[in-house]
Amino acid sequence: MTCSTANLSRDVTPPGGTSSVPVPPGMRTWPILLRARNAWVGVVYSRVAWTGGARAASLLLQTPALMCGIVGIVHSDPAHPVSPAAMRQMCEAIRHRGPDDEGVHLDGPVGLGMRRLSIIDLAGGHQPIFNEDRSAVIVFNGEIYNYQELRRGLVARGHTFVTQGDTETILHLYEEEGPECVSRLRGMFAFAIWDAKARTLLLARDRFGIKPLYVATAPWGVAFASELKALHAAGLADRTLDWDALDMYFQLGYIPAPATPFAGVTKLEPGHTALWHARRGVSTRQYWDLPRERVSAPRDADARVREWLDESVRAHLVSDVPVAAFLSGGLDSSAVVASWALASDAPHAFTARYYGSGAASANETDLARRLAARYGVKLTEVDIHPDVRDLLEPITHALDEPHADQSAVPTWLLSQAVGASYKVALTGIGGDELFAGYRRHIGLLAGERYARLPHAVQRGLSGLANLLREPSGASLAVDRVKRFLRPGNGSAPDRFLGYVTRCTDGDRRALYVDGLHEGMRDGGASARFRELHQRHGAPAGLEAGLYLDYKTFLADDVLALSDRLAMAHSLEIRVPFVDHVLVERVFPLPDRIKIGWWQNKRLLKRALRGRLPPQHLRAPKRGFVGPTAEWLRHELRGVIEDELAPDRLQRLGYFDPTVVRGLLDDHFARRHNREGILWGLLCFSVWHRLYVEATAAVPVP
Repeated sequence: MTCSTANLSRDVTPPGGTSSVPVPPGMRTWPILLRARNAWVGVVYSRVAWTGGARAASLLLQTPALMCGIVGIVHSDPAHPVSPAAMRQMCEAIRHRGPDDEGVHLDGPVGLGMRRLSIIDLAGGHQPIFNEDRSAVIVFNGEIYNYQELRRGLVARGHTFVTQGDTETILHLYEEEGPECVSRLRGMFAFAIWDAKARTLLLARDRFGIKPLYVATAPWGVAFASELKALHAAGLADRTLDWDALDMYFQLGYIPAPATPFAGVTKLEPGHTALWHARRGVSTRQYWDLPRERVSAPRDADARVREWLDESVRAHLVSDVPVAAFLSGGLDSSAVVASWALASDAPHAFTARYYGSGAASANETDLARRLAARYGVKLTEVDIHPDVRDLLEPITHALDEPHADQSAVPTWLLSQAVGASYKVALTGIGGDELFAGYRRHIGLLAGERYARLPHAVQRGLSGLANLLREPSGASLAVDRVKRFLRPGNGSAPDRFLGYVTRCTDGDRRALYVDGLHEGMRDGGASARFRELHQRHGAPAGLEAGLYLDYKTFLADDVLALSDRLAMAHSLEIRVPFVDHVLVERVFPLPDRIKIGWWQNKRLLKRALRGRLPPQHLRAPKRGFVGPTAEWLRHELRGVIEDELAPDRLQRLGYFDPTVVRGLLDDHFARRHNREGILWGLLCFSVWHRLYVEATAAVPVP
């Protein structure tokens, strides 16, 4: 399959969606002069129309966006200098995250580096950046939306700035407030500050984990990177597998933070900072969590939600380069595009159109076309075919970790198509977590009653459900019934795990070869979910599920996947639903207004009446995934048979070939839907070949 964008996409031009003035693709027809170092250096066409005249244009020009990758090494021994070659290797490994610029700071035992994707402040955004006396230095990945307000206060307190960007603002704020400065930031970020006076390295990650940060610690010191492959490229992390983490992968399809697939490397958790000192080691601190206290719903909740969403979308639109949109046709991406179109000129949106077995049940193209026609949106359809064999290795390489989310294929191809013309795109990620959009959220409400049944009754119902055969076509109804009827001990974390697990404890024990499971800690993902649940005061029901979604699935599956696959194409993804100001307003609202017994997203749907076509409000939840279950039975059958062949499994040495054959036969015969675990095994095999079996460093794309 060719990955050429020209062969993957076509434009669908609805009425009113075409400008009559020839301008660069997707840009508005009014110009803004770009000024750099007191000289007018060119013209760009802005896609965003703000009310406010010249002040608004100034805001556009001064707002930073330094999407990039960051790396660093600090040795415990001050006499041990960081190797320039190691820094070059680390930066080269993440070149795709920032193809426009590279910056390195070397000072004895300290090395910091970055790769930059220039989005604005094109002349002044070079990093690393120092404070006035060069005693502190920062590398930063992300965007801070309230940096101008913070900057004004810092200037009033005597700080001197030499750039127009947000990176320097963070550094001066650190001088004022130390590690607590992170609580003042609104945006998405991962950064590192070396404080030469205190001899400390501060690492920080945004509240939701929109931006990644890997950390490796050892007696020699500490290293960090935006992507795992940068640590491997410099030989800073070995490839010893952490099977406690991988066991969670086979349960969930991803590895929850702080774990990674390799021993000795962790992910800094969202909403956390880590402070390293040569003698004291690393201490981590949680600086933010979702609100615990419930609040009453305002009388005008629908109107307030529209207002809050519009404000977040406006904040995320600020850019000096053209911005596009991902439009699946579902409720969340449609809400973002509609809000954008009402605030400014309609965007250029990209949507996926599936082909092959089961495509009709996955496509939301008609909904995307309806919205595009309503708002005059230019719509490009990206064709997603099931012949994805040639995509598996590049996708897996980009993801760093084994990752079994079936949305990887459409996300990769859409990012490729969008990244060919744009550097920034908005998505609807986060709407399901904020407004209770998954079927499991209804299940959690009903599950509170189901859990009161005697355990023997639950086991009996679950056993009966397992006798049901999968229907023809791509329906997952039977699979959902089986998930709901899985018995549990009644605790909220275990009920949540029952809805999201791909492979039960018993099935995994049967899957692993003798001896592999014996070395693992008990509990797996269940222990992690219970820990997080207790951290938040052990909420019940829907609140528990939404909290765990934020802390695990959203951060380590959805956001991780979208960041890696988009940045592989040098594309920045922005997520207006994943904004802490919006979340702090909506998350504490009562469950009863967010969701009904058989209606997800009741509050959001009410807020969007009149803004979205009625079909969008009535459409069933589909998710941004293709018909993978059917593809595995048909077009991809040869791929998975090859990848999970007995000789391949014997070389891996982890899985019982007879059990794997049984999973394949179950799925092909429709006795059970084994899509989740089979896709997980397929992705793991490809990942293992690239990251474990390869004798050389992971190849740089």
